[in-house]
Amino acid sequence: MPINKAKVIDTSTLVHDPSCLEHLINNKILACIPWIVLEELDGLKKRPDVGFDAREAIRSLEALRRNKSPYLKIVKETDWTGIEFLEHRTNDHKIIASANAIKKQFDNVEIISKDSMMRIKVRELGFKAEDYYKDQAINGSFKDHPRIEVKNDEIDKENFTFQYNSQKHGEIAINQGVICISDWKGDFKRPNETCDPNEQFVAVRVDNRFKIVPNNIQAFGIRPYGGTVNGKHDSLVNGKHDHDVDYNPNSTHNPQHQPQNWSQTLALFQLTRPDLSLIFLEGGAGTGKTLFALAASLEKRRDFRQILITRPMVHLEDIDNMGFLPGNIKEKMDPWLRPIWQNLSVLKELSNDNLQLIDKMLLEKKIDIEPLDYIRGTTFWKSILIIDEAQNLTPHQMKTIITRAGMGTKIIFTGDLDQIDRKRRLDKLSSGLAYAISKLSGQSLVASVKFQTSVRSELAKLGVEML
Repeated sequence: MPINKAKVIDTSTLVHDPSCLEHLINNKILACIPWIVLEELDGLKKRPDVGFDAREAIRSLEALRRNKSPYLKIVKETDWTGIEFLEHRTNDHKIIASANAIKKQFDNVEIISKDSMMRIKVRELGFKAEDYYKDQAINGSFKDHPRIEVKNDEIDKENFTFQYNSQKHGEIAINQGVICISDWKGDFKRPNETCDPNEQFVAVRVDNRFKIVPNNIQAFGIRPYGGTVNGKHDSLVNGKHDHDVDYNPNSTHNPQHQPQNWSQTLALFQLTRPDLSLIFLEGGAGTGKTLFALAASLEKRRDFRQILITRPMVHLEDIDNMGFLPGNIKEKMDPWLRPIWQNLSVLKELSNDNLQLIDKMLLEKKIDIEPLDYIRGTTFWKSILIIDEAQNLTPHQMKTIITRAGMGTKIIFTGDLDQIDRKRRLDKLSSGLAYAISKLSGQSLVASVKFQTSVRSELAKLGVEML
């Protein structure tokens, strides 16, 4: 069967999904790899953010060449006819010149790139260009928590559950959280108390029932943060937690006067469930994702051998300055780990016991930091993996991390799809975090929580909402 369709694959596509060649070849499409792409892959092998993927792409190319695939072509030629004005030393322009050379042999030539600027250039020059669409999230996968109505007499007050009814509640996935508008007060200690219908509690669908989450849920001294009291967080008032302060209906410290942070309430419940192995926490800056992941992990520390933390080392706007930083790989990681240390410091400051425990766990490597490449190259048993800033991962990176999980391991991904630093190559639908949430939500081992309220400060909240 003659080949009459050729796709020129650039480096960004191969790094985004090293298995993309197999996908294209299985569809009987000729995959053309310009020589400069081989050079770029070789140069990326040792970069800590994409080196693992570059090496996988190289192995994929080698396997196809070894098998003498008729659908793979390495393009050594360049043709600058009609595009002489382009800077010949620019790698993107060399890829375009390689596509120009291929056009002499095939009528239908298309450049596949994850780089949006590359696609703009290509189209302006009269070539066909496409994004790589194989791994894309379904639009609309990141909606806010649904709100449902639940009457007092529908609730089982012994088990604090109520029946799921798809006709009444709509389509609610397994392990999905909902905000409940009810005339039941949501007080587990006073189960017979009723009130005017309002948002009173959250619940999670487990099988064919909803499990109600206690409003006073906490982990390692952290409870949901709903606002400020005299300029202080409601979770820490005079060194004590609100739920530890004596109840006084006239006190400004009364937790009943505070709005409940439903996302954080759901997150603490999902993070501490022993039957879940994969948790996604997605939401804006300062909403508490990393702090709650750490607090819940420390709360459940006795169930695991180790807590491992990592994050992609991607600079703002994806400019790589890694090689210029002094020190070994862990010292080079330090700028990326400052938010982790800051959140651990918050947990330490809650009590002297917390301080001593966290310092002891760090000393004994029970809490450890690992570069992302090391995480992706190892199988972990009975561990908690926290992957921060996961919005900067590709779908292939996400898959590689998840498949590292051994028996008894829990993985927590945190990220903000509005703060993708690889903007030329990733967006809200092609980010690995978005893709994984879209594909895996609703599975029995998986839960996803959308964070909504910034808790850093009123100024930070204003920035998230208005800018």
